[in-house]
Amino acid sequence: MLPFYEQINIDWKAYFVGNVTFAEFAQYVADSWSPRRRLDRHWRPQSHICSPCNIEYDFVGRFEHLNDDAKYVLAKLTASGGPESKVTFPVRNAFDGDVPLSRKFKNYYANVSLNIVRKLINIYKHDYELFGYDYHWACNDC
Repeated sequence: MLPFYEQINIDWKAYFVGNVTFAEFAQYVADSWSPRRRLDRHWRPQSHICSPCNIEYDFVGRFEHLNDDAKYVLAKLTASGGPESKVTFPVRNAFDGDVPLSRKFKNYYANVSLNIVRKLINIYKHDYELFGYDYHWACNDC
């Protein structure tokens, strides 16, 4: 935890029970990042975790297709036993499944300053590019 956040007594665990806004969390992640310091593993760039340059993946799933991707992977696994298998993936609540991802992002980032958005794009830019996500909706000159 950064000393600044410790000094003002913010309990960042509260984020997980909904007491911290997305804008506050985004500020924390942006402030936590440094080329010499690793981010917490939960919000570290995926390209730092999964070593895409060192491992030849044959499948990359996407959260927005989680149920379909999980079914595909389970069907491919020998241990799953194929279509007759009892192995399943938990169904996620898809209450906003028809909302385009770019609109969801815009909603989340509506209260985040452009300066913080730029910092976050800088942190995650390689992930956006590597996994085929567009970040220009938030910042045309980033």
